[in-house]
Amino acid sequence: MKKTLIALSLAALSTAAVADVTLYGQIKAGVEVTKTKVKNGPGNTTKSHTKTQIADFGSRIGFKGHEAIGNNLNAIWQVESKTSVAGTDSGWANRESFIGLEGNFGKFRAGNINTQLDNMGQVDPWEYDNQALGLKTFTRTAERVVSVRYDTPVFAGFSANVQFTPRDNQEDPGRTTPLGDTSAYYAGLNYENAGFFAQYGLAYKKSAYYTTNATTGVTSSKSGQAHRIEAGYDANNLFVAGGYQYTNGWDTLGSYQAALAGDSSYTKSVTENRIKTHELALTGAYRFGNVTPRLSYAHGVKAKGEHLSEDQRKSVKYHQVVLGADYDFSKRTTAFAQAGWLKAGSGDYKTDNVGGLVGLRHKF
Repeated sequence: MKKTLIALSLAALSTAAVADVTLYGQIKAGVEVTKTKVKNGPGNTTKSHTKTQIADFGSRIGFKGHEAIGNNLNAIWQVESKTSVAGTDSGWANRESFIGLEGNFGKFRAGNINTQLDNMGQVDPWEYDNQALGLKTFTRTAERVVSVRYDTPVFAGFSANVQFTPRDNQEDPGRTTPLGDTSAYYAGLNYENAGFFAQYGLAYKKSAYYTTNATTGVTSSKSGQAHRIEAGYDANNLFVAGGYQYTNGWDTLGSYQAALAGDSSYTKSVTENRIKTHELALTGAYRFGNVTPRLSYAHGVKAKGEHLSEDQRKSVKYHQVVLGADYDFSKRTTAFAQAGWLKAGSGDYKTDNVGGLVGLRHKF
């Protein structure tokens, strides 16, 4: 009896201690079948076998909480981690994790925080691993960075945010290389009212790469930037969203080609020339009872950049179509199926990627 009372007391104390803590997450996975063919120059063709795998689509678990500390001020925190059901993730707090303060003035946070470009992505509502089955190429500028971020309160449907990453939190601070100051800046503007929404996101990397003058031998650092606009309507069972993205100095030709081919092993060099890109995306869906069919289209135009041949410029001009549907068993559990096709380039520089999947998602 005494042991039982002690156990109940400890349980009550534990419950009180974590009363402001919320456990949340998503488990989502499925069977994915894909095939990729890449031609990167005359006679240089790589063709994958049909790939069938159990794939995780971004499962995660998180803890978040707050404490009222007086004067309408709250201390806020979050720790979120990847939890792949395929057993491929490791580490702790490897998704958005932070500590901060929130009040009438808005919200300040420091930690590993999503940028505005990562918070957007409503035009890409798909669950997938292979980029042919969702708009991963279009949303490749989304990042989660060690930074400090400020979000304003919402005024008449409008809100904004600014974010900063110091150079010493970058992989290369640029103190011993010609890069110089590698600090990064991010900003966003949002609007939402009566189902209509609009968002703008900016990412600016002060020294993304550097070039060397062939004549004088002088090196100079160059910035990299990405801009994206998304707008649409989400109400009354209808969802429509469109997006436009422009980058300058963000991608190299190789990194853009790797994004189209799904090659996550590619690493951009700070000495590679960068390119300019323009892309468009559109998604529409309509809910019929428990079923929501959905269709997406994305298009990237020819890249611009120094020393690029016409074939190389065309190699990243792409068209993509994704078609699928969700079926809601409940508010928390959804089954989904989709098929996708992505084609980029022509002639001796091209990528063809097709695939399909069926999956299941549960939220808690």
